[in-house]
Amino acid sequence: MKTVIIGSSGFLDVLKAKVPARMWTLPTADDFTVQTMFLASNPVPTGNKGIVFTNTPGDWMKVAKAGWIVYWCSVEHSQRTPIGTVGLPDSYVDMSVATFIKTFWNIHVIDKRIVRDMILGIERTLAPLLPVTSNTGGVGKTTSCQRFGDRAAELGLHVLLVDGNIRQSSQRSFFDPLYDKPVRTIADWRPGMSPTRGANPGRMFNIRYDVAFAPPAGVLVDWLHYRRYLEEARKKWDFVILDLDRISADDLDDPDSIAGGLLTPYVLAGDPCLVIVKAGRQTQGDAMNLLSKFPECGFPKERIGIKDTIPVGLESYQQYDYSRYGLFFGAERQTIEAANHIANGDVQWKDPQLDYVRERILDWVMPDMGFNSEAYKPKPKRKGWFK
Repeated sequence: MKTVIIGSSGFLDVLKAKVPARMWTLPTADDFTVQTMFLASNPVPTGNKGIVFTNTPGDWMKVAKAGWIVYWCSVEHSQRTPIGTVGLPDSYVDMSVATFIKTFWNIHVIDKRIVRDMILGIERTLAPLLPVTSNTGGVGKTTSCQRFGDRAAELGLHVLLVDGNIRQSSQRSFFDPLYDKPVRTIADWRPGMSPTRGANPGRMFNIRYDVAFAPPAGVLVDWLHYRRYLEEARKKWDFVILDLDRISADDLDDPDSIAGGLLTPYVLAGDPCLVIVKAGRQTQGDAMNLLSKFPECGFPKERIGIKDTIPVGLESYQQYDYSRYGLFFGAERQTIEAANHIANGDVQWKDPQLDYVRERILDWVMPDMGFNSEAYKPKPKRKGWFK
């Protein structure tokens, strides 16, 4: 399939910025007449497909007769279009920009803005989503998610933390250990309702972000319900964090599991995912088994973030090479002080090791939002007398 972009608009300019120029430009001048003459004189071969995205008015009939499909990408895309052009089908305009680019150029990007909104000049976007998972317990998923939420909220983002750990309800156990607060869970939400019906304001727990708890014991909610809720939540909040249960390699192909039913569809759609690995020969080896399945599932390594967690008391630590499977953001060493904060129910404290890696991950998920890992980078110890 050959795809060409001619013209300039908010939507077309985004495509040009995110797709390499060699994949959409013509070997001609920028003059509209010259470009259309080139397309008309280079008909689409039988069995192939040629597509032009444009908002440049003119007579496109000769181009269309040469076999090119000319999609009109302007405010009037669903009304009268120039001769030889057709409006973008609803199946395309309802896509996110990320899905649109993946469909036509097979390139993975993160841009959850809706094509229809961009063509119409509407600024509504789908918030970034960060699922956080691991292959084993005790890696600090719950705490990491809380710290992501706190830091993002500190920069003024409206943040929602969603507990996807149905078996343990980790976030509920932390914020409401006695299960005696009148909280809402994701099971309280139904399609058509505002997503706030499934969430709890942070002020209930003296935190700066909102929380949607997993369903209570005995209440069944499938992953489709979760996905529907998350899509609505991404229209309401600026950043959504998804605290998932541990997963295995076999789960990735199982649509009834949390991995196959919830994680896989999002990663394949271009959303990032953070995998936390517990340091240790056995646990790191098990994590490599999980990570090695990602390429088979079509997970782009640019969308997989990895960090190591070093348990208290583990002195000997070997960093694995994760470069084939994702981006490594560093190791966080668990400390007794951090453990005491967690045991006391604290959610906000400073820790150079935790803050540096956290900042790098947030800057990866939401670039250009003001996250600055250099400000948290641990300073090297000085040698000699002056330490």
